[in-house]
Amino acid sequence: MSFKSEFTIDVIDTHTEGEPTRIIFWNDVPKNLKDALSVRKYFIEHYDYIRKILLMEPRGHKDQFGAVLLPPVNPDSDYTVLYLTTDSYLDMCGHATIGISTALVSLGYIKCEGSEKTLTFDTVAGTVKARVKIENGEPVSVSIIDVKSYFVKQIDILLNGKEIKVNISYGGNFYAIVKSDDIGIDVEPHNIEKLINYGKIIREKSYEALKILYPENRKNLYPLAMITDSKHDYRAVVTFSGNSFDRSPCGTGTAARAALLVHDGKLDLNGEYVNESIIRTKFSCKIISSENINGNTVIVPEITGRAWITQLCKIIVQPDDPLKGGFLVE
Repeated sequence: MSFKSEFTIDVIDTHTEGEPTRIIFWNDVPKNLKDALSVRKYFIEHYDYIRKILLMEPRGHKDQFGAVLLPPVNPDSDYTVLYLTTDSYLDMCGHATIGISTALVSLGYIKCEGSEKTLTFDTVAGTVKARVKIENGEPVSVSIIDVKSYFVKQIDILLNGKEIKVNISYGGNFYAIVKSDDIGIDVEPHNIEKLINYGKIIREKSYEALKILYPENRKNLYPLAMITDSKHDYRAVVTFSGNSFDRSPCGTGTAARAALLVHDGKLDLNGEYVNESIIRTKFSCKIISSENINGNTVIVPEITGRAWITQLCKIIVQPDDPLKGGFLVE
């Protein structure tokens, strides 16, 4: 018996408070690319098929998430990171960065001694640092120092014939934040299909507003939707492209929500809060610095969570597989 394969790649799978990340290393990019955005553009032009193979069925599923670790574009950084969904790419991702940092330390890719190790990542959103807390030689939590985060604007959209308020905020990605009372549905697992459907409408209508606000933007303007639960102060669900939803409390969403809380006077500039996911897992968030830019309060939040390695495996593509490029059924 012979086994034929046209492509194999080793992957590290993790979950961060319930949300998966499929991680690979990739070195085949030019060395003269100036920033993470240029790296992502090159990867999309030459290797987007890798994203589909890794994340889509039959090897993945519609809610799979991925991260590609590449050589750093800045000499003081450890890696450049690209964040992949089954549908597109994100500029930054907190849960994935927590998973990446945990895996790098756990598997010995990053050598460390003592009780803490700081890693530096180049992302499309900017430079992100991750402080890995270590006990008995093992990572037990990761604190992400996110990019500058801020409230953008409140808009009104029409949903099911009713005008509702949407708060747009930024935490590494743009978020369209809506209260569950305004759409008449609680943030509970049994409501997830309805929450996803509402999230899609909220994202699309908020995207139209963002295009007007940022006509020259070169990054990703398409927002994620966050529906906050009106019955529980800090419970929420985030939905994003491909009709997917985040099982974790969402790292950049936690940052964007912190910026909104500051704007609304519900969180002090030296304050902290705990964000809870739809499955009740938690990220803690504290503000480590702030500044006033053109009359708007801009914060730097630190988000802390936990991740675990779930498997080490080799992805295989056989030449005669008619579905080798991946597919999705939604």
